[in-house]
Amino acid sequence: MTEETKIAQVSTTLPSREAAEAMAEAVIDSGLAACAQVSGPVASHFVWKGERCREEEWLCVMKTPASCAVPLMELIRGAHPYETPEIIVTAVTDALPAYLAWVLENTRGPERV
Repeated sequence: MTEETKIAQVSTTLPSREAAEAMAEAVIDSGLAACAQVSGPVASHFVWKGERCREEEWLCVMKTPASCAVPLMELIRGAHPYETPEIIVTAVTDALPAYLAWVLENTRGPERV
């Protein structure tokens, strides 16, 4: 993969299926992600403000060109209902070439958003 063909997987968790579906639609509509999968519910265990918590959440996983990862994180942050959301970017080190091409063809670069 060259710099121009690198992609990333971006994930976040949300409090409901409706919120996760809305996030998926927002990132696709923005052109910053080629696709978004919603799965769940997942049981999340964490500590928040000194309290041990367990919540049911929904996972939203998006695929984007690496060059769009930061603008995509900013969009997610602005639309997210959590005070401090989980937003994780994972570099994709290899993928089916046809899939890489599909992701790149179905997104707009940050300069065109």
